[in-house]
Amino acid sequence: MKTHSAVLLKIKFTMTKLSYIIFFLCSVLSFTAQAQTATEAFRLSQFDALGSARNLGVGNSMYSIGADLSAISNNPAGIGAYWRSEFMGTVDVTWNPYDSQLQGDSSINLTHGSYDYWRMPNLGFVVTSQPQNSPWKTVNIAIGVNRIAEYAQEIHYNGYSPGSRTDSWQENAFGLDSSQLNGFEEGLAYTSGAIYDFESDHVYEDDNDLRPGYNLYKDEYSAIRGGNSEIFLGAGANLGRVLLIGASMNIPLVNVDVTRAYNENDRFDGIPFFNELHYTSYVNTSGSGINGKFGLFLKPSKFINLTVAAHTPTKLFLTDNYNTVVTYDYTDQNNDGPLTSQSPYGSFQYALVTPWKLVGAIGIIAGTSGFLSAGVQYSDYSTMHYDYSVKGNGNLYAQEERDVNESIRQNYSGAFKLNAGGEIAFKVFRIRGGFSAVQSAYNNDGSFDPTYTGGIGFRWDDFYLDFAYSYTEQDQGYVPYETDEAPQPLAVINYNPQRAVMTMGVKF
Repeated sequence: MKTHSAVLLKIKFTMTKLSYIIFFLCSVLSFTAQAQTATEAFRLSQFDALGSARNLGVGNSMYSIGADLSAISNNPAGIGAYWRSEFMGTVDVTWNPYDSQLQGDSSINLTHGSYDYWRMPNLGFVVTSQPQNSPWKTVNIAIGVNRIAEYAQEIHYNGYSPGSRTDSWQENAFGLDSSQLNGFEEGLAYTSGAIYDFESDHVYEDDNDLRPGYNLYKDEYSAIRGGNSEIFLGAGANLGRVLLIGASMNIPLVNVDVTRAYNENDRFDGIPFFNELHYTSYVNTSGSGINGKFGLFLKPSKFINLTVAAHTPTKLFLTDNYNTVVTYDYTDQNNDGPLTSQSPYGSFQYALVTPWKLVGAIGIIAGTSGFLSAGVQYSDYSTMHYDYSVKGNGNLYAQEERDVNESIRQNYSGAFKLNAGGEIAFKVFRIRGGFSAVQSAYNNDGSFDPTYTGGIGFRWDDFYLDFAYSYTEQDQGYVPYETDEAPQPLAVINYNPQRAVMTMGVKF
């Protein structure tokens, strides 16, 4: 605990704070790639077509059956399974109730929330041809767009726990002169008075040091909006009704907004000087990339499909646009009220390389009565990595690049995704059910998040209409800031996203 001399130094600091603020805002540092994290790399590396209603109804396992425009995002050999040209489009509505709790909260405060949105997960067409007097029974081309990732998410929690966000800023500022502090985080904390350097020894203090272990009230609302839509151009062919091959070139288009509003409040006046802390940030990540996908179907009989596929890594060229604001409210002999420091609007260009994906599946077809399908996908997320040398950056951020890529290797590993489902046909009517499970990609965590699906459909000669529903159970841990030397807050959030999907298609 600090002595009375520390209190006097706090007062002395207040008298000179404005001059430091003016100096700092005139010399704010450029951004140094701190918006790119291992967590963000993982979010942007998860690709899986959200799917047509038929595909969703059977647990996203249509890639072992073939003729589905969303399933060819997993195995483009399915393009060769079409015998007639086709146009299709899908719309869906998602609603996501959730509850969260700040771990260690003595009040056992549970926060509830929900968010809803709609989208168009796929749109495209296949043009077929059937060569005459050739072992190639079909040679087809597919063009369209599939939504391969939806990042929409909300995080809302509140409660009491020890420690403060200022602990993180103290650690990151250690050993640096005030003119060297990051102008989007620690620099703002310094100019707003959240951290300070009494002895000018580059060891920073904060008000929380006066009452270590004190339970501060914390509240945060964060929202992620956006996703990844992939434009595809593919070709597939059917050789003698025994072997189907296919390939596609794909251009993913990423656009994600992340907005954070984090607050701390000393509701019981337990920490001298401190009243409130408000931290807000906004990051927009946008860009595009390219990858290739290759697949084949082997049909040892007309009732069995054995399928494999491989997806090359995607190199995404991305731009982050961002800004942050820190408001610190404290009271002493020379100040009573908040001080606000706002960063300039920054921009940073970089690249992210996602991992390979390997796909294998089996489909059992019961003639016109339906089918059963099962598949597995695998990616090693420890191989994803950032590249900060693009767009003329050279080696300017080489150390930051090494640090974040090492964090990826230490925290992530390979993960499987399992898909299974089936369809029963009654003339024009279809009933479907399915299941999928996604393994955690974090080291030392082999847990799976399950999704349960079902659907119905109506299929006529030239037109079809499908409906599906899915329910997912997902638990997620959220760390609002990182610190090595102080209590680390953790919010546990339980999500239950549900989707209702409708697909319409025309054959010609």
